Amino acid sequence: MIRSRLLLLALSATIAVATSCSSSEPDSLGPQDGGPQDPGGPQNPKDLPTIVRFDATPETIASGESVKLSWEVANAKSVSINDVGEVRGNSVDVRPATTTTYTLTATNDRGSTTANATVMVRTSGGTPISGRLTTRTLTAAGSPYRVMGDLTVPEGNRLTIEPGVRMVFMGRFKLSVFGRITARGTAANRIVFTADNPTAGWTGMRLAATSDSGSDTLEHCVFEYGNKVGGQDGPGDEGSYSDNAGGALWIGSRANVNVNNNEFRFNKAPAFGGALMLISPTSSGVASGNNFHDNECTGPRTQFQGVGGAVNTAHLSASTHWTFRGGEFRNNRAPEGGGLYFFDSNVTLDGITMSGNTPQNWATPEPHRLTIVGTPR
Repeated sequence: MIRSRLLLLALSATIAVATSCSSSEPDSLGPQDGGPQDPGGPQNPKDLPTIVRFDATPETIASGESVKLSWEVANAKSVSINDVGEVRGNSVDVRPATTTTYTLTATNDRGSTTANATVMVRTSGGTPISGRLTTRTLTAAGSPYRVMGDLTVPEGNRLTIEPGVRMVFMGRFKLSVFGRITARGTAANRIVFTADNPTAGWTGMRLAATSDSGSDTLEHCVFEYGNKVGGQDGPGDEGSYSDNAGGALWIGSRANVNVNNNEFRFNKAPAFGGALMLISPTSSGVASGNNFHDNECTGPRTQFQGVGGAVNTAHLSASTHWTFRGGEFRNNRAPEGGGLYFFDSNVTLDGITMSGNTPQNWATPEPHRLTIVGTPR
C-alpha cells in the first residue's frame, strides 16, 4: 500500500515537471520575442547597416591634390560611394576637381544607410563678378565665375549662361532676377551653382515678380549648398519669404518658367522648401526630370512653416496649375512633407520615384486639389 502511494506521488511529480517545462519553452519565437523577423514585415532599424564614421582627410585641398575617404561600417553586404562606385576595404583616394560631397551607401538585404563627407576645393583663377548684370552672357571660357557679392539682373534684361559654366559664390550672396534668365546646360556639360564654403553656403537664386515678356529656362543645372537658414521672415527684397524659403531657388509671380532635368542637392531653408519654393506663379508649368536629394527644411514646425524638405508650393490656382513629372526625390527631410508640401495648390505628381524622405514623401492639408499618378505617398 505504501509502495503504491510512493509510485503515484512519483508519477504526479513527473507529470508536473513535464507540464512546467512545456509552458516555459514555446515551440518557436516570434519577432516580439526576439525571434526571426518576417522579411516582408516592418523594417527594424537594428537590421539596417550601421555607418560608424565616414571621413575625408584633408577636408580642404587645392585643385589636383588627393584626399583619403575612410569609413567604418557594420552589418553591410556592400558599400559604394558616388563618383567612385562600389568599394572594398576601409579607404580610397580621390582627386576631386571641384568642391564635392561624397555619399557613402552601405547596403544589406534589409535596406541601406547613407552618410556624407564634403571635400572643399579652393577656387582660383576664373572671373570675379558682382553687382548688376545687364544683358550679358556668361561663357564657358570665363568659367569659373567667382561671385564676390550679390548679383542682380534688372527688369528688361536677360542673363544667358552657357553650358559648362560654374558659378562659385564666395560668400552668402544671392542671384536676384527681375528680368529673365536662360541657363541651358547639357547632360554632359551641366551648369553649376555652388558655394566656395559648403557649410556657410550661398543664399540662392530668386526669380522675382516681373512683367517682362518671354520665358525663363533652367535646364541641366546643379543647385547645391543653397542656405537660407538665418534669413529674415516675411517679405524679402524679391517677395514673400524670399529670404527664408527655397534654399536654392525661389520662384515668384512670373509666367513661363521652365525647370527641367536639374539636380538639387544639399540645400536648406528654415520656413518652406529646402531646395525650391514656388509661390503665386502667373502661368501653369511643368517641371520634368528633376532630381532632389539630401535637401532639408529645418523648421521648426509652426502653423505655417517648417514644411517641404525639397519643394514647397503655395497659392497655385486652377489656372496656374503645375505638374512635377518624373525624376526622383530621395533622402529629403522636414518636420512635415519630407519630399514635397503643397498649400493652396493645384498640383499633379506624375511618375516620381520616392525613397528615404522623412517623415513622409509628400503632405498637404488639401488632398482633393492634387492629382497623383504613379507616385507613392
